[in-house]
Amino acid sequence: MPSISYRYVLRVALIAMVAVLMSGCGVTLSPVKRAPLQISPMETSLRPVSQKVLVRFESTLPSQPLAETVWDNVSGPFADAVESKQIGFTQDYSTLIPATVVGGAVAGAVVGTQPEYTRIVIPFGRIFEEVFESGLQKVFPNSLVCSDDSSESKKLRSAAPAQLIRLKVTKFQVWEKPLNHLNLKATMECKVYRAAVTDQPAYVFEIRHEVANQSIGSIVTTSAGFIREMNKISNSFADVLSEEILENLWKRLGE
Repeated sequence: MPSISYRYVLRVALIAMVAVLMSGCGVTLSPVKRAPLQISPMETSLRPVSQKVLVRFESTLPSQPLAETVWDNVSGPFADAVESKQIGFTQDYSTLIPATVVGGAVAGAVVGTQPEYTRIVIPFGRIFEEVFESGLQKVFPNSLVCSDDSSESKKLRSAAPAQLIRLKVTKFQVWEKPLNHLNLKATMECKVYRAAVTDQPAYVFEIRHEVANQSIGSIVTTSAGFIREMNKISNSFADVLSEEILENLWKRLGE
């Protein structure tokens, strides 16, 4: 009996290890994988416009700054000042051993190789803000930005912009499907006001963008490699959204 019990425990341990090595988004044994967020400034071919505008980044979550709003594939948006400055994923190892015990080696391995096994954490609020602002300064070099009622009112009085633009991430989704492939989807709402009339927008438009099946690596890729690709894909996604918004504004406000 002792030898049988030992072999069973060893088998469970080996299956769990193999499942971890084969699981989506990572190969290391630490369940939490994060790296500092890296933002790449966007490039644009739009010529600069001299008109002064004020851009307000509205909150997705009530009373929470967009820059500190983070999304995952489990619970959706949440506010977290620390998570908003890093990007990565968390793997739920707790499902491996129970699945192996109940269903055997095959069940344990299957659980470890399902996309749902990984919680993907994308600080999209900060990514979008910083990418968009980098493009905004190129297209509207006289622009200003703000993120709350107080700063908006102050800059409307002191800077006297011609237009007020309120941007809001109304929807953002991230999921992994198939294994080791990232999918992103977002809807942005843009309201443009004359600076003297901030209670009724002059016009409103939405920008939607989606990317699917973006490979972030293979079973031999390190967790650091996965995170680099996640960062790159998320940055590129925000770049496309920003370009579309700025192009729309440029056509309406450009000289």
